[in-house]
Amino acid sequence: MSLWSRLSNVFRSDRLHREFDEELESHIEDAIQQGRDPGEARRAFGSPLLRREESRDVRLIPWLDSLRADTVFGWRQLKKRKVTSATAILSLGLAIGSCTSAFRLIDALLLRPLPVAAPEQLYSLSRHGLGFDGKPQSFDGWAYPAFERMRDAVKGDAELLAVSYGERVDITYASDQEMEKAQLQYVSGRMFPSFGLRPAVGRLLTPDDDLKPGAHPIAVLSHDYWARRFGQDRSVVGRGFRMGDRLYQIAGVAEEPFTGTETGTVTDIFLPTMMHPAAIRDDSTWHRTLARVRPGVAIEPVRAKLHATSRAFEMERAKGFTGMTKEAIDRFIAQTVVLEPAASGSSGLQQDYRRSLAALGVLVALVLLIACANVSNLMTAQAAARAREMALRVSIGAGRWRLVQLVLIESAVLAFLPRPRAESSRGGRYRSSSAGSIRPTIRRACLCPSTGACSASRSP
Repeated sequence: MSLWSRLSNVFRSDRLHREFDEELESHIEDAIQQGRDPGEARRAFGSPLLRREESRDVRLIPWLDSLRADTVFGWRQLKKRKVTSATAILSLGLAIGSCTSAFRLIDALLLRPLPVAAPEQLYSLSRHGLGFDGKPQSFDGWAYPAFERMRDAVKGDAELLAVSYGERVDITYASDQEMEKAQLQYVSGRMFPSFGLRPAVGRLLTPDDDLKPGAHPIAVLSHDYWARRFGQDRSVVGRGFRMGDRLYQIAGVAEEPFTGTETGTVTDIFLPTMMHPAAIRDDSTWHRTLARVRPGVAIEPVRAKLHATSRAFEMERAKGFTGMTKEAIDRFIAQTVVLEPAASGSSGLQQDYRRSLAALGVLVALVLLIACANVSNLMTAQAAARAREMALRVSIGAGRWRLVQLVLIESAVLAFLPRPRAESSRGGRYRSSSAGSIRPTIRRACLCPSTGACSASRSP
């Protein structure tokens, strides 16, 4: 018989038995018609049950049939012991549910890579050291003039990208009278080509759009915002919207599922960095810096170049600081540039909740361990109560492996029942309902107390 026939026979054993009985009866009738005594004919064919078992091994896959039989028996055992089964299922369900929820959150914020080309090559630049107040700090904000110097210093080894902190802004479309909110991000013109992203409609930002301050008031929409706000209307290209006193024109839509580099925030609109009001100011740290290190290039030499360039820039800028002690300025200049992996993006949520999420992961793992221990105790007590059943199975020829298989299948059925159903989110990133992003509390960082110029390091 073919493999497919033997496989299908495993799941239609009743029909297989009927077919064998009909075939056996037809052979016996043929023998009787040939003149043999009915009793002698039946004795010649032997025990129908024995012949049926011999035929089963030929007409189906024995080990798969044993798994099916054990699964059916295990289900019956669970239905028979309702209280014990319900207790075990409830314990596992609560533990697995908590672990799944925690993992989805950890995966969305810390583990899941950005939907871009080669995300493992991305690194986030930050400065670690002592601040003006003498307390340890870690800060990832940069002034654009410092970014330009660092970009030139590592040219050929890495590509630097400026990406602003997400902002909730008020915009008004030309055809509408009402103002609405949108999540905005200023990005380098090289970001979309570097990430290997393509336009769904129109075109994306290019390096030519990011050369002169205020020269190119164009915007690119995320696919999520395009679908949610415009219903994927392709005629959106060329439309304008007003933000403040400036009018912007929509150039295109980024392909799905990219929604920005700030994990936990779904960006609606991307603008060139040169359109930022503080684009060329050296006393405003308004953006993050991502480094895309080229394959085969060592990280430490790149970091050393970036640190030296940043230190030289800050020493030159510190000459204009007033009202500060020399020790405070020296502490600030002595900060070290650090490159941290940013395959999953970079955001304030990651920085603020990384330790909390790690503790949450350990906690739910302990909950799962306790639930497994409880179920193990229940199964052990249940196995002791089934000692006579197991002894009977051994006495009629069941082997050790056959008994182990029976217990494992019952445990598998028990573990499968509380399995949670996975939910998918369009775009594959962590989302919120109405606002389109999850916003942490406002945190401001002032790196130039002499001028009083500060910039928000988190989106409001």
